[in-house]
Amino acid sequence: MLAGGIIFWAGAFFPPYKQWMTSDIKEYLSIINSNKINWFIIHGCFVLGVLISLLGWQLFSDSLIASGANKVLSGISYTALFTGSIFWLINIAFRITVTVWAANNLAETGIVHETFKTWMDWSNLLFSFYMVLAYFATGFLGVALRDISWMPIWVSWVLILFGFGGVIGYIVKIPLWAPPLIVHLPFMIAGIVILLKLPAE
Repeated sequence: MLAGGIIFWAGAFFPPYKQWMTSDIKEYLSIINSNKINWFIIHGCFVLGVLISLLGWQLFSDSLIASGANKVLSGISYTALFTGSIFWLINIAFRITVTVWAANNLAETGIVHETFKTWMDWSNLLFSFYMVLAYFATGFLGVALRDISWMPIWVSWVLILFGFGGVIGYIVKIPLWAPPLIVHLPFMIAGIVILLKLPAE
């Protein structure tokens, strides 16, 4: 989970950055067209980060069940993250195909294809599904952790508050909860704790 988060964050901080901040579609597509290699590197990191995190989540969930954690809660957590990751991967596929095509079309014609905004709205909806499901997964994992004696109780509460708080924060559009890299923060915290083998409180 730690490795997946680090790779994902590396992609999020890979230049250029302005495409994440602009609300102008033409500017967004122009930046992508001028930085195509970077665009593919960014999303390559996103894909790899999500897949590695998902694998780590599954292994961690299995170890929790073996240690006596609630099997239902662990299952809900993993299923939510797995389902959300599918939506995220579809969104990424859209970004590296349709978005690149629209960027090329804008560069050649000076016009944003009329259907692109509609397809982008659908893609953003899939992204929203990923964010909400990933936050739910985090919250449910935190609840499952409360049954585990070898994990510090504060980790459980961090995941519970971060996860369920993230669901609310994302839905009401609080900026802190909007970037996908934030989803990986509790994964990374849990991963660090496991590596350091901190004693339970």
